[in-house]
Order: sequence, then structure tokens, then C-alpha cells
Amino acid sequence: MGSKTIKGFAIICLFLCINGCGEHTQTGEAIKKNTQTDSLEKQARDSLFANNTYARNLLRSGMAKATDSLTFYRLMNHYVKACFASSDFDSVLYYNQIIARFCREASDSPSIHDMKANVYNMTGNYWIQKAEPDSSLAYYRKAYEEQRLGNNVFNLPELCFNLADASNHLGNYADGAFYYRRGLFLCDSLQLPDTKKWTVYWGLGQTYMELRDFELSNYYYELAGNYYQEMNPYEKWGYLNNRGNHFYYKKDYLQAEYYISRGLHVLDDYPQMIFERNLSKGNLGELYMLNGKLDSAQIYLNDSYRYFTEMNNRSALYYIETQLIELALKQGDISRAGRLIANATPGVHIDANMINIRNQYLEHYYERTGDYRRAYEYLKRDVALNDSIRNERVRTRVAELDMRYRQDTIVMRRELVIGRQTSEMRVLRLTSFIWAIGCIVLIAALSVFYWLMKKKRAFMQERHLNQISRLRMENIRNHISPHFTFNVLNREISHLKGSEEDREGLVGLAKLLRKSLELTEKLSIPLREELDFVRTYINLEQTSLGSDFILTLSIDDKLNTEQIIIPSMIIQIPVENAMKHGLAGIEGEKRLTISVISEGNGVRIIIVDNGRGYLPHMISPSRGTGTGLKVLYQTIQLLNQKNKGEKICFEIKKLADGQQTGTCVSVYIPYKYSYDL
Repeated sequence: MGSKTIKGFAIICLFLCINGCGEHTQTGEAIKKNTQTDSLEKQARDSLFANNTYARNLLRSGMAKATDSLTFYRLMNHYVKACFASSDFDSVLYYNQIIARFCREASDSPSIHDMKANVYNMTGNYWIQKAEPDSSLAYYRKAYEEQRLGNNVFNLPELCFNLADASNHLGNYADGAFYYRRGLFLCDSLQLPDTKKWTVYWGLGQTYMELRDFELSNYYYELAGNYYQEMNPYEKWGYLNNRGNHFYYKKDYLQAEYYISRGLHVLDDYPQMIFERNLSKGNLGELYMLNGKLDSAQIYLNDSYRYFTEMNNRSALYYIETQLIELALKQGDISRAGRLIANATPGVHIDANMINIRNQYLEHYYERTGDYRRAYEYLKRDVALNDSIRNERVRTRVAELDMRYRQDTIVMRRELVIGRQTSEMRVLRLTSFIWAIGCIVLIAALSVFYWLMKKKRAFMQERHLNQISRLRMENIRNHISPHFTFNVLNREISHLKGSEEDREGLVGLAKLLRKSLELTEKLSIPLREELDFVRTYINLEQTSLGSDFILTLSIDDKLNTEQIIIPSMIIQIPVENAMKHGLAGIEGEKRLTISVISEGNGVRIIIVDNGRGYLPHMISPSRGTGTGLKVLYQTIQLLNQKNKGEKICFEIKKLADGQQTGTCVSVYIPYKYSYDL
């Protein structure tokens, strides 16, 4: 768990997945590549973790059908990454050598430089797995230089991350911080989304962890953790493994065990990730030992030891043997611890953290055996190693790099903001111009529409007036015969021999008929004329109602009935309905009351009878109770539509007072009311 090599492996596997699985938008000649090949690569990339065997078979099939050598070796590049993902490291080196030979013989082009960058990057990954960080760093540098000449410039930040991790693996933390910051600067320069930066946060978390600045380390790990759901399985495993290292060095072993266990659980669905599984087992073995779970520690360390023995990874074996020494001491088996020390696997490159842990456990061994001189010697080595790794000069150099990056980033972001604002101003001006044109077109369209509607209204009004004129002429022609009839009737009445009462009745009838004819030709008349017409009508009809008929007519003294204009027939029609349909045929007293009073800015006319009454639902503006009310309602509607101020209000309601029924008609007519149509 404490092994820096083990942590380095996790980080490198993570960066491998980024380089092997992330495809970026390409420019220039790369856009012209075969669409079918792009589709095949995408299928293989999507299946790399879920079904590695299928991805490799798919790529082999594509290589067999490749129409040109460039496509063939491009697919082979992806095949190498699939081999690495399944821990088939020998195949990685084999196929890389084939691709490198092709690149040496081919003419230089951006596509060839992209291919070389992939070859060098995968070779660097191979050597980091073999615990040769010096070799891996050299290949990563070659990959970076080749990528600068290729099309896939968006891969440059990820190559910086690999360079940083290899530098940290060698204990050069200042160089590691430098490459991380360069990668972050390139992300900003290329305007990559924040999701591409989390590996930098992760790497900086590891760097500050190595320098034992746990506050900054936790800060960067938390930033990286915000993108956990967007990570692929390799990246999730690597993140959790390194998060566990953070708590391990803080000596919070329970939290460390929690994160390493989560990382191992991520691998349950990916059996091809054998290498990573055994790294996690080695880490968990040490944590179980530190947390007192000695039996579980023995099982996990033994499993991990067998795997790395088979692949002859001496760096990993050195680390696991270190844990087995301490486990033997905790189990009280000092002799077995001694044998492990005596038969220890010689290391190639052993990083400082691993040596540090070995020194601590050897110190424990010699204390237990009573050799305090040698125990003190390992204690001094441990202190000196810690001082050399985390000396003040290294810390200062990392702080300077951090400050320089922040200053460069501020300047670059300010330039980006200025450029973005300039672009936004152009868009704003264009948008304003488009809106102005749109408003002008809209105003023109509305103006044309208004003009057309005005012309249509004028045409409709003219046609309406012509229709009214025609109807009036027809009405005049229709009234010639009735006028002639009235003249003859008046002449005959004057020669009639009979009682004076009979003659007065006939004269009243002729007057009523003539007045009715006159009123139908007018839309409005003075209130006085309407009342005279109503009196004449009542005088003729009251005899049919008998002696029990009582008329009450009251007019407000303040009203000038000659000047008040009302719609014609507006009193006569309700009175006629009251006498014909309300009062006729009932027994007892028959009362009819007509009241005209001043109310507000108009006059109120109330007509009340004690007749049969009516059903309210039978009265409506569209139906009425007969032809007279229908015409009256329609006339009032038409007039109210033309008047913008107060309207004529015409209401009919049924009265109920004990056993007495009746009808009340109430009409309100404003003084200032126009009767012009």
C-alpha cells in the first residue's frame, strides 16, 4: 500500500485509458479518413472495458480488411491499447515494434507523427509496468515531441500527465508539478472542457501527498472526485486506489481500507483487469495487517505475491515481501521474517517510498531481535530519506511552479475573455441589425394589414348604407297602400251614423295604426311621443280587460319628455305583452303600472303587471317571448355596439309576493346616447 511504485502503476494505467480511449476532434487530413474505419474504431473503443476479447477480434477483422497500409497500422495502434488493457504486455511490445518499423520507412506526415506518438506513449507505459521509470520518461518525451508535429494536438495535455507521473515515480516532484501545470495550461489554451482536467487534479493531489501537504492534496483529490461518475472503469479504480494512498500516508488506515476496497469492487465486472486486481490485493493486504486482520492480510498478500512472481515484476515483489516481513513479526514468527529478509528479491528501480517502508519494517525486526544498533541505523536512513524527498528546496520549486501557472493562466484567460467579448459584441450587433430589419418588416406588414382592414370596413359600411337605403325605399312603397287605407277609413268614419263612443273607438284605432306605421319608420323618438302612443293603445285595449283593469302612469316632474330620446316601441312592446299575455284572462283586479324616473345619467322606465308572470329561461336576447321582443333585443344590441359609453340596459324578471305573481320590465336609457348606425 505504501509503495510509490504501486501508486505509479495506478496512475499510468489511468493515463493509458485516457490516451487509449479518448478520441478528440481532428483537423486537416485526419478528417478525410475512411468513415468505416472510424466506426470500427469507435466500436472497439466502446467495448475495450466491457468486452476486451470482442474489441480485439473486431480490430483483427478490420486489419484483415484494411485497404491501405496507413489504415492497417492505425487499427494496429488501437489493437496495442486493447492488449495493454488486458495486461498482455508482451504483445504490446511486439506490435509496437512492428508499427515503429513501418513509421521509419514511411514518409513524414502529420498522420505518421500521430502514429509515432502512440507507439512511444505505449512503449513508455510498457516500461513503467516493468518498473523502469527512466526508460518510460525517455519514451514519453519522444511521444510529446512527435505529437506536437501531428494532427491530434488535443493529446498533448495527456502526454504531459504521463511525463508528470513518470517524474514523480523517479522522485522528481518539482518536475512532476511542472508537467502537470503545463498540461493544465494546454487544456486552457486548447479550451478543453473541465472534464479533461480532472486527471491533473488527481496528479497534483498525488504530488502534494508525496510532499506530505495533506491539505492541498485533499483539495485536488476532491476536485478530481467531482468527475467520478464520468470516469471509465480503469480511471475509477485508479482514483480510488490513490485516494486510499492519501489516507494511508495520513495514517487513517480505516479510510484507506474503505477506498481501496471500493476500487477492488469496481474490478468485479472486468475480469481482464488482472494486473490491477492484484495491485489492489497487495494494498489491501497491508491495510488488513495494519488494522489487525492478520488472516485476511495473509490471504491477499499471498495471492498478489503469486501473480507478480509469475510475471517477474521485481519492484512489486520487493513491496509485497516488505509487507510479509511485517506480517510475520505481527504473527510472532520472527524466524520467517528473517528468512524473508535473507531471501529478498533484488530490485531494479525501487522508489523512495518503498525503501522508506522497508526501512521502517527492518527497524521493527531488529528491535524484536535485540539488535538495536542496526535498528537505529535503519531509523537514521529513514529520516535522511524523508529529508531528501521533502526538503525545502523541492517545496519552494513546486510553489514557484504553482504561482507561475496561476499568473500565466490569469493572463491567458483575460485574453480569452476579451476575445469572447469581442465575438459577443459582433453577434450582438448582428442580432440588433436583424431585429431592426424584423421590426421594420413587422411595422410595414401591420401598416398594410391596417390599411386593408380600413378599406374593408369602409366597403362594408357603404354596402350596409346602400342596403338600408334600399330597405327604406321598399318600406315606403309598402306603406303607400296602408296610408291610402287610413285616409279612406277616416273619411268613412266621418259619415258613420252611430254613437259617439263607437266613433271615438274607430278614430282611436285609425290614429293608433297611423302612429304605429310612423314609429316603425323611426329608430328613435321623443319620450312624449312614445307615451302618447302607449296611452292610445291602452285606451283601445282596456275595454277588453273589463272594469277591474287599473292603470297607474307616473312621470318624474323633473323630466322633459320632449327632449329625452328613446328607442321607438321600447315601452309599447312590454305594455302590449303585459296586457295580452299577462293580464288577459285572469280573475280579479288587473293592475298595470308604468313609472318613468330620473336615475344617474339617464332615465329609468319600469313597467309592472300582476298577471300570470313568465318563465325567465324563456326570455333571451336571441329568442325573446315573441316577434316584438326579438326585434327590440336585436335593436338594443346593435345600438349598444355602436355606443362606447353607457349602454341601454333592458331586464325582465318575474315577481312573486305570496300568492300574487307578475312581471317587471326595467329599462335604463342614458341621456347621452347615440342612435346613429
